[in-house]
Order: sequence, then C-alpha cells, then structure tokens
Amino acid sequence: MLTDEITAHEAEDDPRNQHILIYVDGNIVPRSEAKISVYDSGFMLGDGVWEGLRFYNGTWAFLDEHINRLFEAAKAIDLDINLEKVELVAALEKTRLANGITKDAHARLMVTRGRKRKPFQHPRFSVYGPTVVIIMEHSRPKSMEQIGIKLATVPQVRGLPMSQDPKLNSHSKLNCVLACIQAEKAGADEALMLDPLGF
Repeated sequence: MLTDEITAHEAEDDPRNQHILIYVDGNIVPRSEAKISVYDSGFMLGDGVWEGLRFYNGTWAFLDEHINRLFEAAKAIDLDINLEKVELVAALEKTRLANGITKDAHARLMVTRGRKRKPFQHPRFSVYGPTVVIIMEHSRPKSMEQIGIKLATVPQVRGLPMSQDPKLNSHSKLNCVLACIQAEKAGADEALMLDPLGF
C-alpha cells in the first residue's frame, strides 16, 4: 500500500524523472524503452548485485567504496562483471551527463549474471554475459530531521553469511521487502532487523 506519508524510503517528487535516460548494457535509452529479458538471471532468480549511489555538489559520495563493494560482491558470487572499475565509473558518468544531472541525484547500479538460455537456476545456463543497468534519477531525500522516524523491530531476520550474506547488496532482497511490509503494518517508518541470534 502506497501512501503520501514521509518515510525513510522517500525522495522529493521530481517531474524530470518521467523523462530520464537509462543505461542498459552500454546503450542509453529513454525510460519507456529500458527493458531486459524475462530470461534475465536477475528477474528470474534475483541473481545479481547492486549499489545505490548519491550525487551531491558535483561529486559521487563514497564512489570508490561503492564500486569496490560491488566488485567484491560480484566476486563473492562468482559473477564476472565483464567491465573494469574505471569502465563502470565511465558508464555512471555517461548516464549522468546524458541526463544533464549536476546535483542531487540517486543512481541504482545493477549487475546480473545475464540472460539465460533455459529458465533454470544453475549459473551455467546464463550464457549471454552480464546485464548492466544504471537507473539515475534527480533525487533529494525528504528531510526527516524535524519529525524523526519510527522504528519497529520486525520478526523477519537478516541471514547468516552462509545462507544469504547480509554484507552483499544482492538482488535477492525478499527478506528486506518483507521487513518493510512488517514495519509498515506496525505503524513504523523503517524496520529494525535482528540476526538469527537476536542481535
């Protein structure tokens, strides 16, 4: 259920976002034309990694840290991004410039194992290389300073590293989606998730 209330997941509405250009595997395309295959590993299985980056005052915040973490996550799941770090940063900048963004932006940089030849989970069926997508929007977070946010400890737990490593920004975020739903049903803005040991 979507509401007009300010939440920790909101940004100010910006009509320019209806006409953004999106990076899809080396091409910059209009939002309405940005598509991936239903056979893509990310869509079919949540098999991929991502980073969310913010652009403030002419610079990407913590850019090196985000790019390094993306590559570390890809290595942890044996996913070949097929681009060097400098090439991925260049793609980010290409997308920013194409959108005429000079301040206040959010980018979702996503890499999946790519399109599969059969709808099965084994990675060997992902034979068409990785899929790389960058969604970049004009974005200013809504200020929460005056009103604060309400937290609710939710029953949904974060996984152990040997099941689903919480340090990885993986496309498999169902546990976090469920935590958002549980927090909202409890009347909170954000979920506080514990690990399986209650920490």
